[in-house]
Amino acid sequence: MRCISFTFAFAITLVASIAGNSFAEHDPHQAELAAARRALAAAKIEARHYWQVDYQCERRELNAAIRVADEEVRTMRQQLRAYGPFHAFAYGQQPTCEYRYARLALAEAEARRRLLIDERNDLVRSHADHLALLELKVAEARARVVELEGGGVIELDVAQR
Repeated sequence: MRCISFTFAFAITLVASIAGNSFAEHDPHQAELAAARRALAAAKIEARHYWQVDYQCERRELNAAIRVADEEVRTMRQQLRAYGPFHAFAYGQQPTCEYRYARLALAEAEARRRLLIDERNDLVRSHADHLALLELKVAEARARVVELEGGGVIELDVAQR
């Protein structure tokens, strides 16, 4: 089962944009400000969704796959031990195909387990960078909203006094 993706955040943003368009249809500045606020909300939702859902789900899936691979490796090792030293091929006869397939299956399971562990380690190392990129999107969207709202700067028109 794959994790819930960005579509959840997109759906929330779409609903918010539909609800917010009615008041901003007449004033272009208000329309641009509403769009900037929606972009900010979408960026916040995307960052929160990644941290609370996507990353956690990916980590759980990798941990589960590693547990399965561990069990497969353990089972294949037991099967190879079951062929043991008292079977006919231990006394110089040609090994059976089953023994060869078991060794091949063990090698494949060990390689898959190693790849899954590496992938999990990469995820753990890089999730902070991914989250930082999403937070940069939030900061850019927030800066755009502040810019459209006037940037906190009050300008006085002295000529009209």
